[in-house]
Amino acid sequence: MKKLLKILISVLLLPAVFYGFKELAFLGWNIILNFKTALFFLGGGALYLLMHFYVYNFSRPYVAAHEITHALAALFFGYKVKCVKINKDSGSVKLDEYNAAVVLAPYVLPLYFLIFAAAVAILLYNGYNTELYKNIYAAVFGFLFVFHVFHTIKTLTETKQPDLKMAGGTIFSLFCILFFNLLFAVIFLAVIFPERVSLLKMFWDVFYSVVAFWQKVINYSVAHVIEFFKL
Repeated sequence: MKKLLKILISVLLLPAVFYGFKELAFLGWNIILNFKTALFFLGGGALYLLMHFYVYNFSRPYVAAHEITHALAALFFGYKVKCVKINKDSGSVKLDEYNAAVVLAPYVLPLYFLIFAAAVAILLYNGYNTELYKNIYAAVFGFLFVFHVFHTIKTLTETKQPDLKMAGGTIFSLFCILFFNLLFAVIFLAVIFPERVSLLKMFWDVFYSVVAFWQKVINYSVAHVIEFFKL
């Protein structure tokens, strides 16, 4: 019953992911056209892809981040971490207990990105805020963000992940991964470009779009049911 409820919630909110990514695409394009900093962000992302395919695939650093994020999320919820193993292409964490947030945390939270964000906050506070520094920050953010997205997609598509089943099923897990990565990206853009991004406006735009979508679905379904019984 609990799994069925998770699937139902995922289906009902799935249009929110579609409209959210639509808003994010328009927003990202607008930022690219108007901000040089965005070009450094994209350049950092492109640099990661070049390095991944031609220099080093960063498999072990990703495995380390993945398993450490599991462990940190477990500690946050008060669970006990018994063992953490990190190999070149795989790893594991033994816990006394877990929930969906713990299981899906590595697919949503870019650990290195967040660590660097904390470092940047300290650097900015201490005066390292010239245009040159900001461009460097943007490039590193782009590098780390693409690292997270690339390996998340790679992990989900190349091997069958038991994490998805443990969290409540594939449909619910994939929905959560998409939804919270989208939310993370929007919040990040709102922090970097506050004059361009209105979280409240984006929320209401997506909300009204989702309501309108389900209204159309319901009206269409009711109309066809009525037509069926008339026959």
